Amino acid sequence: MKVLILSTFLLLIFSACDRTSCENAQAATIEDYTGLDGCGLVLKLQSGEVLEPTNLNDFNITPTDGMKVWVKYHGVGMMSICMVGPTVEIDCLAKR
Repeated sequence: MKVLILSTFLLLIFSACDRTSCENAQAATIEDYTGLDGCGLVLKLQSGEVLEPTNLNDFNITPTDGMKVWVKYHGVGMMSICMVGPTVEIDCLAKR
């Protein structure tokens, strides 16, 4: 019984989400838009599209202006005060 519990525990640990590497992510740069009303840090994709993340601080990195990152996200369809791009929830974020 102990072996079964230990095996299950180890399986859960090794299959947990790893927020330090992002498969199939897009290259982006964190930019500081605090000069615009209601804005803060945003993500600028290489295509030039700007994303407004709702959970940028939920990851194991400290986001700073100019930081190059890999990002995987999905849209949440919320309105924002900043209105520079679509509002998204980040699924994965890692330095590049």
